[in-house]
Amino acid sequence: MSRTLRVIGGVRRFLEGAAFPTFALGVMGFYQLFLLLIFLTPSAPSGLGAFAEEFRVWCYGYNPATGHYQIAYLLSMFTPPWMLAGFIFMFWWEPLKNVRRQPAQLATYIGSAGALVCILGGGMLYVGSSSELGTHELTFPAEALRTAHTAPTFNLTNQDGQPVDLASLHGNVVVLTSVYASCPHTCPVILVQAKAAIAELPEELRNDLHVVAISMDPATDTPEVLTELADMHEMQSPLYQFATGDPTTVNKLLDRMEISRTRDEETGIIDHKNLFMLIDRNGQVAYRLTIGPRQQRWLVSALTLLLKEHEPNAVVKVAE
Repeated sequence: MSRTLRVIGGVRRFLEGAAFPTFALGVMGFYQLFLLLIFLTPSAPSGLGAFAEEFRVWCYGYNPATGHYQIAYLLSMFTPPWMLAGFIFMFWWEPLKNVRRQPAQLATYIGSAGALVCILGGGMLYVGSSSELGTHELTFPAEALRTAHTAPTFNLTNQDGQPVDLASLHGNVVVLTSVYASCPHTCPVILVQAKAAIAELPEELRNDLHVVAISMDPATDTPEVLTELADMHEMQSPLYQFATGDPTTVNKLLDRMEISRTRDEETGIIDHKNLFMLIDRNGQVAYRLTIGPRQQRWLVSALTLLLKEHEPNAVVKVAE
């Protein structure tokens, strides 16, 4: 009985004294540093970078295609520790004030908190970067990434000199992207990724699919130039349409698509965002994806989902 009372007394002293609030504040401080580390770690195809991206997608509401975060997700992750810290300061102010005069104890409590977070966070990072989370494919987060914005309208000319507009494609699934013929960097990757993803789709689904690539250099990319680009990649209409038009009109469309781009006046090379805007059968922007191995697999999953949506406003889940 006396042993039990001693244990209870020890727990009470731990909770009422400076040990508990100092340790708790230390844990929350190191936890915030861990969240910040995940936030700042660059994405990578595997390892720590892959784990960090997956963590951001699920916990921070991160969209890899746009680089945007959902504020509500960020607040839900970063705000509670600060609120709890305020609560601790309010109720344990006196013990905390006294422990500042005891640097040895203060270092012990904070060091213990740091050790605990390092062990738990390090274990999570190790498991995530070296096993399932780091090397296995993240399931396509269809519902988390799904949007319902009205797609930008356009009326342009394709590589065959024929008009191409979004209204005539209503009822089909449209992949809207942007490239330019003289691009030496990522534009070929965009086209190769689109073609590879579509090649993975069942033959019966491709009839309702169209890829429209808007030129980022409309002053130079005439229909004849875009025909050469289409032939080079063996991407012929009607499945693949390379669209151009009046430069002012085209640039306004690219701005509405939120495709940032900057031209180097000396080289003529355009530094630009890499985007696949997936438009569903109802004319709504359903997904925004980018390039990369994981994004290519997600592109296949997203297209499969959208092509199987036959009824207006229907939502079909993709089985992974």
